[in-house]
Order: sequence, then structure tokens, then C-alpha cells
Amino acid sequence: MDPQDNSNAFNDSSDICQQLLQRYGKSSAPQHRHLCAIAAATRSIIQAESLPITPFSYFAATISTISNSQDSLDPQALSGLSSFLSIVLPLVHNEDVSSDKVAEAIEVLVGLLEKETVEGEGGLGTSTVRAFVKCLGVLIGFCDKEDWDSVKVGFEMLVKFAIDKRPKVRKCAHDYILTLFKSFGSSSVAKRAGERIYSLIKGNIALAMKLSDPKETSGSKDEHQEVLHSLNILKPVIPYLRVKDNEKVLAQLVELMRSQSSSFTRHIFDNIGAILDVSKIEIILLEADTIIKALISYMLSAETPADNVLFAATLAKGIIDKLHDDGMSAWVAYLPLVVGSLSGLLTRPENIALPASNILKEMINAHIDVKKFLTGKKQAVDDEALSSSEFETVKAICSVFENMLLSSSEYPNDHILAVLSVMFLKLGDVLDFCAKDIILKLADWMIVASGDAAYDTKNLQECIGSAVIAMGPEKLLALLPISLNTKDYSFSNSWLVPVLNKYICGSSLEFFMKHVVPLAVSFEQTSCKVKKSVIREELLAYARECWGLLPAFCRCPSDVHKNAQALTTLLIPFLKEDSFVLEDISAALQELVNKNKNALASDNFSGEHIVHQTENENLDLALEFKRKCSYSKKSSSKNIKALASCSEEWLRALINVFFKASPANYQQFKEAIGCLTSITDSSLTQRIFTSSMERAGITNEIGEYKKLGLHSTDNKENNSTLLGEVAKRCIILELGSCFIEGSGEDLIKVLFGIARDVLETTHGAGHIEAYHILSRILEKHSWFYSSHAEQLMDLLARVKPPTDTKTLTSRFAFYKTLLIDALQGNDEENTQAFLILNEIILALKDSTEEGRKTAYDALIGVCSSLRNSSSAKSESYKMFVDMIIAYLSGSSPHIKSGAVSALSVLVYSDVNTCLSVPDLVPSVLTLLQSKDVEVTKAVLGFVKVFVSSIQANDLHNFLSDIVNGVLPWSSVSRHHFRSKVTVIVEILMRKCGVAAVKSVAAEKYKNFLKTVSENRHGKSSFKEDGSAEMESTPSDSRRQHKRKDRESSDSFKEKNSRGPHKRMKRKEGEKDSSTNFTKKGFMGGKARNSEMKRKNNTTDEPYRKLVNRTKEFGRRKQEGGKTPLQKRDNGGKLKRGGFPGKGKIDRQKRPADGIRGAGANRRQKTNKNS
Repeated sequence: MDPQDNSNAFNDSSDICQQLLQRYGKSSAPQHRHLCAIAAATRSIIQAESLPITPFSYFAATISTISNSQDSLDPQALSGLSSFLSIVLPLVHNEDVSSDKVAEAIEVLVGLLEKETVEGEGGLGTSTVRAFVKCLGVLIGFCDKEDWDSVKVGFEMLVKFAIDKRPKVRKCAHDYILTLFKSFGSSSVAKRAGERIYSLIKGNIALAMKLSDPKETSGSKDEHQEVLHSLNILKPVIPYLRVKDNEKVLAQLVELMRSQSSSFTRHIFDNIGAILDVSKIEIILLEADTIIKALISYMLSAETPADNVLFAATLAKGIIDKLHDDGMSAWVAYLPLVVGSLSGLLTRPENIALPASNILKEMINAHIDVKKFLTGKKQAVDDEALSSSEFETVKAICSVFENMLLSSSEYPNDHILAVLSVMFLKLGDVLDFCAKDIILKLADWMIVASGDAAYDTKNLQECIGSAVIAMGPEKLLALLPISLNTKDYSFSNSWLVPVLNKYICGSSLEFFMKHVVPLAVSFEQTSCKVKKSVIREELLAYARECWGLLPAFCRCPSDVHKNAQALTTLLIPFLKEDSFVLEDISAALQELVNKNKNALASDNFSGEHIVHQTENENLDLALEFKRKCSYSKKSSSKNIKALASCSEEWLRALINVFFKASPANYQQFKEAIGCLTSITDSSLTQRIFTSSMERAGITNEIGEYKKLGLHSTDNKENNSTLLGEVAKRCIILELGSCFIEGSGEDLIKVLFGIARDVLETTHGAGHIEAYHILSRILEKHSWFYSSHAEQLMDLLARVKPPTDTKTLTSRFAFYKTLLIDALQGNDEENTQAFLILNEIILALKDSTEEGRKTAYDALIGVCSSLRNSSSAKSESYKMFVDMIIAYLSGSSPHIKSGAVSALSVLVYSDVNTCLSVPDLVPSVLTLLQSKDVEVTKAVLGFVKVFVSSIQANDLHNFLSDIVNGVLPWSSVSRHHFRSKVTVIVEILMRKCGVAAVKSVAAEKYKNFLKTVSENRHGKSSFKEDGSAEMESTPSDSRRQHKRKDRESSDSFKEKNSRGPHKRMKRKEGEKDSSTNFTKKGFMGGKARNSEMKRKNNTTDEPYRKLVNRTKEFGRRKQEGGKTPLQKRDNGGKLKRGGFPGKGKIDRQKRPADGIRGAGANRRQKTNKNS
């Protein structure tokens, strides 16, 4: 590294020579050794003259040396002196140097650098010149800032080197020129320095215009580079130039821009932009017309590169923004011109079209404001505003895009549609005054694209959706009407229905009732008159599409408080069991009620919900949709009152349909009934529900609930009667779950009584509905648990846990809510929580996978609810974990292993549980000292989950306990304990490192750890033979060998027993796990067939024989050449038959036809199974 680059690393408080020796004294680089030698020699000169060892002394001595010996010094010596001087000079204080000494030093350096600028002389290296330029810049900073004569010589030399060919030299000169301009301030020196910069620019711009002339052929590359370097130096100093200087420079740059010299374009634009940024609006206004017209002419030129057009457009946008922000009306005339010149870029390639569309969208968003064209509280269109110059500008912009669409036969691309979408949203209510033809052209394209799968209409639908949001469905349908042709029964503009369905917001219920409903009814009526079934089905489909717009028109309509009753009167007759309008009506009611409730509850919820609905669309569209689909709290309050006044009619009509519908269709009614009951008076809600109970026939003569206990189950007839009664109560419980939110205390007690009766009386029937309604009661009414906790726990104790998964899921969902309430209650001993948790933990050991999964889901649900809530619930979560840990001290291995499994679930869902509860991991690891297989399996599973989930940094804290806990089980092969430990150790080695694991392990396990480490890196094969680590006593070793020998023998026998006669018993096509054969032979299916035909080009039979012979040979080879065991002798022992040749295949003669030779039966089975 060049020492002068590290000049900031030195300080003036100690000897510079000593600092250099400490830094570079041991370096072998020649420049470092030379630098140290110069520093030492300079220090000797200073000491010889008895001067203080200060930076100024080093500076004076070095300048004297250069001045006295500059003619005799070679370039290498000058290089070392320049580096040393560039290190010393920044450490010199300004007050230490006299003006005469500064002038003398500047003269010396200028003399040296002057030789470098004269062609044929100098010959200094780049680093030497840069060091002298740096020193010159520092020395000029010591000069008097009010005396131009003292600055002139050095500044002129800096300007010369600011356009030097060498980048490092040029960069250094640039930096010091900028530093000097900052220090000049508003002094007379700044004026003279600015004039010098202007003269440089003027001369080079004249050269640039000469070089831009197509007839000019004498220009050299060096001249082009000089112009570019002069333009580069201009931009950073523009803020420090005088206003007059900037005006003159701006005029020169505009003149150069007109010459359309592409090689200087970007530099010109950068400097013009910098001048406009620092200039006052009056200056910009004077030059704006000239600059804008020059930019537009440049952009419209066919020879202009597209990327330069973007630079010009950005500059033009900046000028228009400044004029607009400062209240100047001139921007109105320029905006359409710039938009028109940019619009042509939207059809260019992606790298050009995308930035062009972004510039256009920014200008439209910044300069088009529909509020200027509206008046009054209702924001009606102002006729006078439509004749203003600003509206004429808007119309001119729309004409640009209209001409683009009409003149092109190509489908509009995504960039055009994106710009149009932004423009539609900004125009809003005046869109139909200036963009009708654009919308009609887009509709034509939509008709074409709807019939051709080759077109992607997503962005086109978004664009038309923007028009729907901006102008409303009323105006759009007036422009693009949906109607029925009675001659051919066609449906005009049918493509518009899904667009309306998605983008309608803030419309009116009155428009829907007066225009859309009659249209839907006309489709239904016409379908009844048509004889052809195909046309009839199409007409009914059209009717369904029109009715499907109902939820969209109920999306924040503006006239709910006025037309709620009219809508109720209109729609209730359509509530029939088989009506296809039911789902739409239900969705519409939910839209009306929930949007207003959410607006009352929170100002932000509705908007967040809407942004989520439109998250796949552009941001402008989503934000405008959010703005229109929102209510004020005042409007919401009026709307809720209007809806509540109609709620009784709706509830009775919906409940009537509910009783007639099948259980599969309950859900579409339940949500609508639930939202209506939430805004209805509780006394009215109770009356409606009581009448529903009477209708179901579950009340007595005085209107009270009739319990199931009065029915006998002695015979089948009585049992069927009981099931019928339970079915009635299930319907009421389903209906009652909708009434929970709007119910008073009395109705809640009635619902609880029905659910308790069903749970106590039946053996599973109706339990799902009962558990569900109990969960809903606890969720919506927090007071219920505190007053009925004992009754709930007593009820659950009497009800036997279900065996089917659905009921168990419903029971555990109820347990989740109940357990959370119990943990937050005042029961210090948590008796109720333990009772619930006990059943969940036992379910974790269920024999069925569905049962275990249900228990897992319940635990995760409880954890997430407790963990993701307030700090009080966070304490409840720790209490919950401590309760599970308490089960580890139980006496039953079954409950211990269940508790460990529960902790595994907690750790898997959030590993930080182990960090927040420090006793968790040590408590589980203690169980490894147990000899119980079930508990050990669970603990090893927990450890695997834990080490897989935790971060490596946190794992180090538990490493010793884990390693010493699991390694004793590495010698046990049964139940896969050894393989489980191996997996755990591999994870530990991967996360913590092999050395860290070995450092905390006992000596007797080092061989095992070595084997695991080698296997992990693929250095050797791992065999579970017990030789890797032997326990301490010989008897243990012998027992392990005997046990492993028995296991190996059993495994060998089992392997040899899997012959062809065993595989015959498997089902056809079942895969043999020992050999990976299928019924089509190894390789399986088509792969084996194609391979056989490729190699042999024969049928399957010879190939099967080859396979069978190969397998037979391999089996005999495994037996060590012995003849196979066959029948028993008289002593009962197996004897070996007569295979001659000690394991060699005896090639016997083939039996004659019709005679079955020995082994034929086996061959037949083998061939069949192969």
C-alpha cells in the first residue's frame, strides 16, 4: 500500500521518523525502505542544525532539499521525497507556517509540476505527481483567502491537473479544488476561482461543439477525454459558484446539448440538473422553456439512444416538479409534451419501458389532482374547473394515450396498462369526461382477449378495475352496459361482471336494486320461456352472475342507512332452501355488518383487510381501494342502527331456511346469523332463540328446555327415539353457536344446559356440537369460566374421552380454551389445569396416529396462545411448562414418556422455551438414568429435536450434560438406541465441532466418537459390533459379544429365510424390503423391461432364468460352499444333502419332457415370483 494513502494514521505528537520506522521498518518493499531512509536522513539534518523534531521542521527540511537539488534528483529520489512530504505536510499547523514560506514552497512544487505538464520533460511517476498535487492543495489552504495573488499560481496548477489523463492524479486535484471552494466562502477569491472554472468549461465546450460536428474528423481521443474531465470537475463545484457563473455555464451546457453530442450527453444532463438544484425559481423560469424544448427535441430525435432519453426525461421531470412546487403555471404547458415524448418508450424492451413507465407514473401522481375539478361537500364536478388550463392539460395527456392505443394494432403491454391504471385512479370522478375512448378501446381488447387463451388479461382487468374504482360502477355501466339480446339471447359485456365483482367499492345499494336486480330477474324470466336447455342454462348462469354482484355492492356502500330496510324487503322473498341466491345474500350481510363493526372497533382494521384482499395488485390500486372502502365512525354508527332495525326480519327468515337445510349447508347461514345477532339486542335474540327451541320440539309446556334423561334406552325403538331427540339438540346447538356473541347471561346458561345434557346422556352422539358451543362460550364470554369452573370440570370428569378423531379434536379444542382460562385463574395449585393436561399427555401415547396428532395440535395451540399474548400470559406459559415438567417425577413410565413427548412438541414449536425455563433440559436428561425403554426412547427423541432446533451458540451451554447423558446408551443396539445416539452425536459435531464434543466426553467413549466422526466425513465404514467402545468389565464385554452374536445369527437366519418360497406369500406387486424386488424382477417394472430388451433383445423368460441362477449361486456362496440343509436324520438333526463339488453347481442333465426333476417345484415358484 502507498504510504501516502495512510497519512491519516500518523499524528503530530511524536516523531514522524520514529512512526515510519515502527510501521515500515521491517518491510522489504523498496519504497518503504527508501521512505524510512529519507525520514532518517531528514531527521539527521534537523538534529545537526539543533532544530526541534516537529512536523514543520521535517517540512522545511524536505522543501529545502527539493528546492536545492531538484535538478540533480532522479525520479526515484523525488518519489520518496514526495511521499514523505505528503505525510508530513497535513500534520503541520497553519499558524506554524509563514506566508513567505508557503509562497516559496508553492513555487517549488509548481516548478516541478510545470515540467511534468510540458511535453517531453518531467517523467515523474503517477504516485509522485499525485503526492505533489496533494501537497500543493494543502499549501494553498495555508494561503490568505482574501488574496488571489497568493492563491492564483497554485490553483491554476490544480485546475490543469484536474483534467490530467491519470485517474488518481485527477481525483486528487478534484478533491482539493472542492475543498478550496468550500474554504473560500463568499470572498473575492471565490469569485476569481469561479471565473477560472468557467473559462475552463467555456473553452472545453467550444472544443466539444467542434468535436460534435459530423464533418469534423480531426478530433483526437485525448481531446474528447479532456472535455469529459472538465465536465466532471464542474458538477461538485456548482453549489459554490456565483449565480452569474452558473447562468453562463447553464447557457453553455444548453448550447452543447442542442448539438446532440451523444458522447457528452450524460455529463451535460448531470451538470444541468446540479445547476437547477441550486438555482432560484426565477433563474429556472427564465431558462425552462429553452431547456424543456431542447430536451423534448433531443428525446424525439430518432438517433437518440433510449437510455439517454430516460436521462433527459428525468431532467425534464425535475424542471416540471420545481415549477409546480413553486406555484408557477408554466408546468401546465410542458407536462403533455414530456408525457408524449416518453410514451413511445413504453413499447421498447423491458430495460427501457420499465423506467419510462415509472417516470410517467411519478409525474401523473405529482401533477394531476382531481380535487381541483370538484366542488362542494358532495364533491360534484365543477363545470368551470373543466374549462381550466389544468384540465386541458389532463385532456392532452389522455389524448396521448388514446392516440397510442388507436394507432396500434398490438395488445397493450403491461407498462401501458400500469400507467393508464395510475391515471384512471388520479382522475377519479372526472374520468368519464376525458378518457371515454380509452376505456372503450380497452373494452374492445378485453372482448378479443376473452375469446383467446393466448392473451393474459390479468393486467388489463386491473386497469379496467382501476376505472371501476375511480368512476364507480354506475358511470362505467352507462358506458359499457350489460344487457340481454332477445334475438339470440347473448349477454353483452359479460366479461365485465368478474371485474365489477372484484373492484366495486363504495357504490350504492339503490343502484343495485334498481338496475342489477331487474336485469337478473329478466334473465330468470326469459329462461322460463326458452325451450332449448342449453340456452336456458346459459340464461340462468347469467342470472347467477348478476346476483353474484350483491356482495360487491355491499362492500362499503354509501347509502346503507337510507336503503337497509328497502334491501331487506327486496331480498327476504329470495330466501328459499333451494335458491342459488342464498350464498350471495349471506356474504352480503356479512360485508354490511362486519365492515361497519370493524370501523367502530378500529380505524385501521378495515384498511388492512382490504390491502390483504388486493395484495397481488399494484400498490396504487390497493391504496385507492382501501381509501374508498372505509367508513368514518359516525357513518358506521348510523349504518349499524339501520341494520339492527332490520335484524329481526333477517334472523327469522334465515333461521327458517336453516331448519329446512341439510347440515352440509349450515355454514353459509351460521356466519350470517352470527354477525346479525352481534348487533341485535340481547333480549330480542333470546326470544328468537327460544322460539327456535320450541320449533325444534325440545321444550316443555311452559317453554323450558326438556332434558334427554326422560327417555329410556331399554330397546332399539327407545334408542332410536333418543337419537332423534339428540339430533334435534344438535341442530339447536349448531344454531346456538351463532347466537353466542350477541347473547345475554340467561341465554348462555340455557345453551350450557343443553350442551351438558347431551354430554351426560349420550355416548358420543352430539358431542362434537356440544364441545364446540362450550368453546365458543368460553371464547366470547370471559365471565363464564369464573362462575362455572367447577361445573365444567365435573362435567368433563363424568364424560368418557371419545375414541373417534373428530370428537376428540372438538374436545381438545374446548380443552385449549379451558386450559388457558385455568392457567390464568386464581387456582394456585392449578388442579383444574392438571386434570386437563393429564388427558392431553395420555393422548400423546395413543395407539393411533390421528389421536397423537390431535393431542400435538392441542398442545401447540395452547403454547402459541399463551406465548404470543401479553406479559401476564407469558407468565402463564412458563407455569404451563413447569406443569409438564412436574410429570417427569411421576411413577408411571407411560406418563413420563408422554410428558417428554409433550416437551418435545413445545421445543419444536419454540426452542427458546429451553432458554426461558432453565430446568427443562436437565430435568429431561435425568431420565436417561432410568432403565425403562419407553422413557429412554422418548428422551432420546427429545434430545434429537432439541439439538436440531437450537442455535449452535446456545447449544454449547448444554453440550456437557447432553453428551454425558446420551453416550452411555451408545453401547445398546436394541430398540435402535445406538443409532439414535449416533444421530444426536453427529448433529452435535456439526454444530459445536468434533473437538468440543470430545472434550466433554468420558475417555471410554472416545473410540465411539472417533468412529462417528470418521463415518461423518466418509473416512471409514461404521459397524455396530461393539468394538468401538467396550465397557469396563470383562463380563460386560463377553455378554455384549454373546448378545451381538445372537443378534447377528438371528439377522442372518432371517435374511436367508427370505427365499423365493417366502416371497410367494406376499401380495401381488408387494415390494420385498430385503431384496428390493417386485413382481417384475429387480429394477422394477418398465425400467427392467426396457433394460432387458436393450441388452438381450429377447423375451422375459431367458432373463428370469439368468436371474434365478444368479440368486441360487449367491445363496450357496453365502453358505460357505456347504450343501443346503434338507431333511432330518433319525436323531432329529438336520443333515446335508448330496450336492457334489463343495458348493459348485452340479450341471445335471435336463429331465425329459413330462418328468419333473429335483428342484423343479422351487424353480417354478422362483420364476413366478421373480
